[in-house]
This record gives sequence, C-alpha cells and structure tokens, in this order.
Amino acid sequence: MANGDVILHNKFKAELAKANIDLELATFRCYLLNGWTPNIDTDHYISDIVSNEISLAGYTAGGVTLANLAVAENDTNDRFEWDFDNPTWASLAVGTVTRAAIVHWTGVAATSAIVANIEIGTNPNGNSFTLTLGANGILFGS
Repeated sequence: MANGDVILHNKFKAELAKANIDLELATFRCYLLNGWTPNIDTDHYISDIVSNEISLAGYTAGGVTLANLAVAENDTNDRFEWDFDNPTWASLAVGTVTRAAIVHWTGVAATSAIVANIEIGTNPNGNSFTLTLGANGILFGS
C-alpha cells in the first residue's frame, strides 16, 4: 500500500450491496489511528479498532463528522462517484498518525461499520491537518 490508498472493508461492501447504507443521508465519521494493521475481513466495526485511535491535542475522540456527502452519476466514465469534504483538524499536535478510518456512524461503536482505511504518510506538525482524498471521490462504482 502507498500513502493515500483507500481500501474498502468487506462488512461495508456487504451492507452497501444490501442497501443498508445511504451514502448521502447517513452519518459518516473519520477517525485517525496509530498502530493499527487493518484486516478487511475481520475489522467490521469501529469498536474493533478504537483502541488504536490517536490521543493528541487538537483531536477529539470519535473523529470528525464528514460533511457534504454526495453521490454523482459520471456518464463520461460510466460510473458513480461518492465524495465528501476532506476532513480537517484545525490544530493537531505533533504526533504519529498512520491510518484513517472512514466509518458509517450509527450512534453505537459496536454497530458502526468501517467503510475504509486510508494509509497516511505525513504526520501532523502542530498546524492544520487535512486528509486529502482523490478529486473524484473516495468510492467509484461501475
């Protein structure tokens, strides 16, 4: 894997295929983590990995809620695209962040499915920290 790679988790894929998750109307959060080795087969819920959530000044446990969720039809490339604003922490202390987890938040950690994990190669430096995702979104389907 390389910096910025997005890997979808199997629980999310199944829930999406069953139409149990609305990509525009549901609540999604982004968690920052350190020391987590993702397993897309067995890491189903945020409760499975929350022990790896970072604890740095400027970061609130539970991550940030993602804003401006949108699904677009892309007829040029014959696919759909799911996108949202890049999550940002205004002033995140110096520390180690190795991954982010996008989570479908149900209000309960034990039922909040991990959507994806994203490798992070740049650690916070005490200033604003933004997880920049692809210009065409985080998920494509064709």
